[in-house]
Amino acid sequence: MVYRILSITWANFPVHYALWMLMVYLTDVWKLKLTDAAAIVNVFLGFQAIPQSFLLFSAHGLFGNYPVLLGSIFACCVGMGFLTMSTPPVLAKATGTCSAYQPECIGEGQRILFYIALALSALGAAGQAVSFPSFLVEQLGENANPPSIWFLQCVAVILFKAAAVLGFSYISPWSLWFGVPAICYTVAAFIFLSGSCTYKYVKPEGSPITTLFRVLAASISKLFYQLPTDASQLYNVSDRNRQYVPHTNGLRFLDKAAIILPGQTLEQQLRNRWRLCSIAEIEVTKFAIRTFPMSMTFILGGVMTSLSYTYFLEQAKTMNNKVGNLRIPLAVFLWFRLEAREQFPKLYHILVNWRWGSDAKPSAPRVEVAVSIILGVLCTITAAKVESRRLAAVKSYGLAGETDEKIPMTVFWLLPQYLLLGAVDGMFAKSFNNYYSNYFEPISASYMLSGCNLMHGLGYMSNIFLVYIVSKVSRRGNKPSWFQDTLNKSRLDKYYWTLSWLLAIAFILFSVISLWYAYRRSKEEARTVYIERSVTRIGGETIYEITYRVGNRRNNGTIIDMFPSFG
Repeated sequence: MVYRILSITWANFPVHYALWMLMVYLTDVWKLKLTDAAAIVNVFLGFQAIPQSFLLFSAHGLFGNYPVLLGSIFACCVGMGFLTMSTPPVLAKATGTCSAYQPECIGEGQRILFYIALALSALGAAGQAVSFPSFLVEQLGENANPPSIWFLQCVAVILFKAAAVLGFSYISPWSLWFGVPAICYTVAAFIFLSGSCTYKYVKPEGSPITTLFRVLAASISKLFYQLPTDASQLYNVSDRNRQYVPHTNGLRFLDKAAIILPGQTLEQQLRNRWRLCSIAEIEVTKFAIRTFPMSMTFILGGVMTSLSYTYFLEQAKTMNNKVGNLRIPLAVFLWFRLEAREQFPKLYHILVNWRWGSDAKPSAPRVEVAVSIILGVLCTITAAKVESRRLAAVKSYGLAGETDEKIPMTVFWLLPQYLLLGAVDGMFAKSFNNYYSNYFEPISASYMLSGCNLMHGLGYMSNIFLVYIVSKVSRRGNKPSWFQDTLNKSRLDKYYWTLSWLLAIAFILFSVISLWYAYRRSKEEARTVYIERSVTRIGGETIYEITYRVGNRRNNGTIIDMFPSFG
């Protein structure tokens, strides 16, 4: 059964590598302007990330993981099929257009198919990202990650990545470039469906995100009620088998959700869960809100990652990709970026644990985000230097006009910026994954991470507006825009320098906010009331003893362990 399930993940590799070349397809076949093609790609990437929160809610609160995963697989199959059909040769006879890879051979029907294909492929990728891991755990239970399956997955990933990278180097027509991954994915979908009778269907147990809305709704409903001066008068869970969550003084407005109203018994108020929430639920909501500013740094990550699918790829297309007589496929650079994304965080944590042993400190995630921004600055500076060198070669050889001739400059000049970009992606993702995994139960952590992915998707799309603003500003004084119709006429090096300055400013702002947050946190901890409970047995009778303590928290793990799930 496990092989049927994992076949979907293996088929995703050729699909990912095929869609990575969308920018080249739009500029070479559709002959779109540089910025127009980048905008389409960025919107597509954004829609892969933004719907994840809604789809996660659908999986946990409405339909279950299997129906969401099944719908996502179907959407991806149809999307890749439509993408193949949108290429000029496939429907040339049916539409009465020519079959050459030229813009005049692309009819209105093929354009519609193309955009529908991108929407379905993005929706399918988003659905798989949120439902597949949970579905795998549902089917295998505690055996979801045994050594045998882990080894099989590692070997399969290596083989399928190698096949995708090397195989695409021998595929020239765009209809096959998109068609072969579509066939591979369709075969994997049928393999997955062949085990439908053996899969377990787990009913949705409710979405943890509901608690956030309950706390907000209860707070608003008690807007005109005054908070009691003694926090112990607020409602808290009275289950003796559950530890108390310490009440904090920040975001006091939310505390109104725990006000016990006069005139009604507690049992009557507990019947309406949208009017009364416990301190535990309120504190988890506060914690989620407090981490929101840090998760906004994922917008920067989205801006950076979009470069790999757009302008970095256009640079690589114009450069010499041969080593002797061997032609190097551009997909190699996607492989390098993905490997850097996986391996750099591991190397970073090994170095940190060996030198400082600070991996368990509360400030570690903020330090990792700061490192990510620094790596982003280095990446954009490197990209600017390489682009300046490339433009110098363009001017030297007179290749600024419309030409498909390769610049006599090896494409491996781009390797450092791809590796740095992969490190940026990896550090951003790893820092938040570790952070939320420590502070929340798995289901709740998945919602926090889907929120980060939403920010990442907004980062993709914000690159469109950033390019628009930079283009407008660069035209001042009757100067030519930095973004022209083609790459060789544009000044991407100046755009990369702009990004490096913006990232440097973001690093300063993030450092200031982090220091302010640490200061506020230390002051709040000094005022926080901690409630400890001890249980003893005397003469067969259970005695519960509750101790109140102000400040002087023993360790961060005490609070982490007491944070319940949102549900």
